[in-house]
Amino acid sequence: MKHILCKSLLASTILVTTSAYAVPVDLDFSNPYNVNFDKTIYWDTGHLATSDAVVHYTNVGMSGGSTIDAKVTATVFGDYVSDWQAPNYSNTSGAEPNGDHGFLYRRDSSLPGNQEANGGLEFVFELFDGTAGLSNTFTTPIMANELNIIAYDVDGELDNIGNQQSEELRVFKSDGLMSYITGTNAASLTATDMGATILFEGPGTNFAETDTSGAVLLTYANTDSFTLQFESTTYANISSLDNPIFSAIDGDLFIQFTGPPVQVPAPISVTLLGLGLVGLGLSRKRKIA
Repeated sequence: MKHILCKSLLASTILVTTSAYAVPVDLDFSNPYNVNFDKTIYWDTGHLATSDAVVHYTNVGMSGGSTIDAKVTATVFGDYVSDWQAPNYSNTSGAEPNGDHGFLYRRDSSLPGNQEANGGLEFVFELFDGTAGLSNTFTTPIMANELNIIAYDVDGELDNIGNQQSEELRVFKSDGLMSYITGTNAASLTATDMGATILFEGPGTNFAETDTSGAVLLTYANTDSFTLQFESTTYANISSLDNPIFSAIDGDLFIQFTGPPVQVPAPISVTLLGLGLVGLGLSRKRKIA
């Protein structure tokens, strides 16, 4: 908890300086390292997938002259199971999307058909110094001054009788979340500030991967790790009960957003901590004087 609060406080206190001078890191997931490829994506056998819970990437970007490696850990929770992750996920056409991190999860088929399912898949992204001899070691955390990431195909589905499988994305302010941009379509993701987190809810209708309606651009400041929590509810008796949910994470910003960024306020607890530290500093100055 101390690490989380300090990281969020750092992001909030030097936000202006970072925004003025930092060049955002656009993460590239085309270089998976030491992955046991054991499955193929059923709609495109040319791109291998893995059922491993942890995927390592080398050379995902640069920050301050240093190479960044990344460790991505997936944890399924609730009533869902993970099918696979797709390192270097690419569209079959060879055009965008490519070089992304795709994944598939679904309602646990062992559940009774009349039972509603709630759960999802959580991803923790950790950034490490991969410069020279540190490449592939994943031992030395590195802080990116500013980075961009897009989560896309977070929409949801309706079946032919009106039942729904929802999709949401939850992000955490304490990770250094600075701003976000959603689509301008009326059916785009809706953002709800939950205090410590922001929940992006899908429109409940399937959209193309390249459509901003099911996507959000997230910008982080001064972070060495961040969490993306994908959530879903599959309503009981939906005709396609165990329909898989596909979403993906992109770093090269192939989806063009036109709306202005929404600035994210720091969590109240972090703001109070910051004010407390400022007050402590002023108190010490008065005592010295």
